[in-house]
Amino acid sequence: MGLRALVGTEGADGTYVARHVQHDGCPTMVVPALSVLVHELCSHRPERAAAVLLQSDWSRLFAVPGTGPTGHLVGVPTEGYPLQTGRIAEARAGDREWAYLFGGHRLHVYLGVFPERGPKRWEAWACWSLHELGDLSQLDLLEVQKAGYAAQWRASDYRGYMEAVREAARDSTRIQLMQAGR
Repeated sequence: MGLRALVGTEGADGTYVARHVQHDGCPTMVVPALSVLVHELCSHRPERAAAVLLQSDWSRLFAVPGTGPTGHLVGVPTEGYPLQTGRIAEARAGDREWAYLFGGHRLHVYLGVFPERGPKRWEAWACWSLHELGDLSQLDLLEVQKAGYAAQWRASDYRGYMEAVREAARDSTRIQLMQAGR
């Protein structure tokens, strides 16, 4: 199925409006596509780029290299999900790994991470000025992506470890209660 993401806008008050990307939602794929969208297709106007993104959900969103300074945008529209809105600090990430939200003249990148308990939450992960998007190399984006996956794995491992500790404590309490009842 591939990595899933959200693309859209974020207001100064932390509210967001976003659409789904169903496949290949990792930074090395989506960030170059958003750079092409803003700079090549929408004349450096993030509000126009956001309007294009919010028209539909996307099966895939990527840039084909070699067709200009930053590439050529390929967006494969799809349907099936309602427009997603909310406050990013309170929203559940659900089955999405990444969120890319235009806010002012910046691209805010969020990573879906499991806390010790509860549903997956968004964690602020990267933020770039729209002017620097075209200058980001694939290596820069790969480092962000790798660090994100490492953070997700550590959080998942820690969550599993803490659940095992809680289970061991429950077992120990049960054994103590049984021994005390003798």
